[in-house]
Amino acid sequence: MSSQRYSRALLLGANALRSVARQQVRQKCSACSSCSSSRRLSLAAAARQQAATKEAPPKPKTVVSSTLENDFLTVKFGDGSFSEMPFMWLRDNCQCPSCFSSGALGRTFLMENLNIDVQATSVKEIESGILVKWSDGHTSEYTGKWLYDRAFTPSARAQHRNRYALRREPWGADHQLKEFDYYTMIKDDKVLLDWLLTMERKGSAMIKNTPDRDIAGPEIIEHIAYVKQSHYGPHSPVINRPNTNNVAFSNAKLGMHNDLPQYEQMPGIIFIQCVKQHQGTGGESVISDGLFAAESLRRNHPDAFKILTTTDAYFWDKGHANYSWEMDEFYKISKMPILTLNSDNEVIRVAVNNAIRDSHLDLPSHKVKSFYVAMKLLNDILYDNSVRFKMDAGDMMTLDNVRCLHGREGYEAFSERHVESSYLDWDEARCRRRRLQEKLGVFV
Repeated sequence: MSSQRYSRALLLGANALRSVARQQVRQKCSACSSCSSSRRLSLAAAARQQAATKEAPPKPKTVVSSTLENDFLTVKFGDGSFSEMPFMWLRDNCQCPSCFSSGALGRTFLMENLNIDVQATSVKEIESGILVKWSDGHTSEYTGKWLYDRAFTPSARAQHRNRYALRREPWGADHQLKEFDYYTMIKDDKVLLDWLLTMERKGSAMIKNTPDRDIAGPEIIEHIAYVKQSHYGPHSPVINRPNTNNVAFSNAKLGMHNDLPQYEQMPGIIFIQCVKQHQGTGGESVISDGLFAAESLRRNHPDAFKILTTTDAYFWDKGHANYSWEMDEFYKISKMPILTLNSDNEVIRVAVNNAIRDSHLDLPSHKVKSFYVAMKLLNDILYDNSVRFKMDAGDMMTLDNVRCLHGREGYEAFSERHVESSYLDWDEARCRRRRLQEKLGVFV
């Protein structure tokens, strides 16, 4: 009996100790403000995060929904915009490793393997975008950003149009060339980008403080990309040469012109550096915007505009070298309209050069006079809206050579006037502009 009472007492004592311990723990946690606060903060943060997740709007370039309709996949994006994505286009642009090289950024999927009647059998929204299964057994994955950037919406198409080339802004006789410093362009990418954007939009700029050497043009071009070579070499001394191989290399007055229309691919940008200017009367420069003139002709003389956009002219250049870096003998012929239009009916090239426009005409004789009338009208508009000035030594004029025209007043034959010309292709200029926009985070 005594042993049972002893065991019962031990059990009652153990229970009492456990009760006291639990009470002490509860009292300790209640008194611990940091523990209590942490619990409350964690719960509040979780609640806020949950609410934010429910209320946060989707990102603009995410896919909100996608539906299959006839030959299209209709996608709704986070910004509320919609776009129809043709099945054939989506299948052609599959981004999987067997269809597209992410390293070379090029399509490996062959046109011969594209079924023009391919159908999407299912579409599924995933975290990154969408997953599409095709009737040919293939499966493709597209990110929301990829689809958004390539959407068939006016805004997406306009954005890529600007990535290709900026909208050009015509100018007339009140135009002033924007000025840049030679050395700052080389040192500061932001200034170089500003020059590139100016050239695309306005087609003209003046670079000041160029070094006193005849290769200053090629040197700054090589900082941008590559020099466009011609049969005159990487640069041309525009001086009064003996036994000259081009009328530009004389002291004669030059009518406004584009350089090298005898080339099927005319140089895009011309760099005209004044090394030494004629001090007397003459040697002034005159420039005009061919785009402005062409649009004026289209508006006021539509018949003449049609003639100059549909009638080919020959341009030619035949000669021999004056300097060791020139081609020993050359004979170039090109054939193109004075004004070239693209598929949107926009003027994309002006080719005017009275000195090397060929006497050969591939026309019936009764159409010759109307062709000359149209050329004369364009020439008058160019001069009526021209800008005149005289460059100083150290100035370098840059012009969009397939848009703007330049000319020169004649000067005395004994003059030491020295101008250098060199060229840069638009493909290279736009390439550098896009890369600088990416580097600097500047997008137009």
